Order: sequence, then C-alpha cells, then structure tokens
Amino acid sequence: MIRIIGIGSPFGADSCGLAAARRLEREPPAGAQVVAVDRPGAALVDLLDGIDAAILIDAIRSGAPPGTVLDVDLREVLRSSPRPASSHDFGVAAAIHLAEALGKLPPRGRLLGIEIAPRPSGTCTDGDAAVQDGLAEVVGRTREWVVAFLRPNG
Repeated sequence: MIRIIGIGSPFGADSCGLAAARRLEREPPAGAQVVAVDRPGAALVDLLDGIDAAILIDAIRSGAPPGTVLDVDLREVLRSSPRPASSHDFGVAAAIHLAEALGKLPPRGRLLGIEIAPRPSGTCTDGDAAVQDGLAEVVGRTREWVVAFLRPNG
C-alpha cells in the first residue's frame, strides 16, 4: 500500500500539507490511501509502519522563494538532517529518523515540501499566489509518484 500523508496545522500557511491531502482526497490516486494529519509528531512513525511506500507533504521554510517545491527521497532526509537529541519539538525529520531506527520506515518514500514565506499571511489556499502554484505542483507530483511506486521495481 502507498500512503499519502498531508501534514500541517489547520491555521495559516502551515496548512499546505493538509490542503494537498484534501485535494487528493477528492479524487484519490488508485492504489493509494490519503491521510491528513494535524501536527502528528511521533504519531507519524505509526503512519509510516507496514506500508510499501509513503509520500509526505508538508510546508517548509528553507529560505527558498515561496512556492518552491522540494522533492526528496525519505532516505535523503536521513542523510541530510541531524538525528534528534530530544523528543521536544518533534518534527517530520525526527519522525523519519525514529521510524528508521525502529524498522518502520517504508522501503520507498518521498518528502514533498512547499516553501512558504518567512512571515506568511493567510492559509496555503488563500495566501501567496506562488505558494498556491506550489501546492498545485505538489498535488501533480504526488500523483506521478504514486504511478511510479506502483510500477514493478518502482
């Protein structure tokens, strides 16, 4: 099974992952389950367990222009982010590290991030036009990744 996990807060621009999940829920990709979760923290580990592939969608702040889309393999997140030293402020990268340590990280997966402004106004769907474009791009890429993961050896 492929699980698409939209992550975020229902308030403000951090709602991009949830907005993407809602759009995908309207017409779910065949072979995939869509889940929207409000700031899951360590509970994300259980959502990653027992599946063939995961696509995580979240808002990010990396300093890139708003609307920029980040598309990385989950294993790259392990290599590029430090192991968490505390369970406080438990974010997506920390959950990926913990899932790996517990043997719960699926063999295939992607993290799709939508860059939001440093001081965003509005939600992901009514704020910056570039962020809305990024949201549309992430929804399209998610569908493409589902197709790729469903291929043999995908």
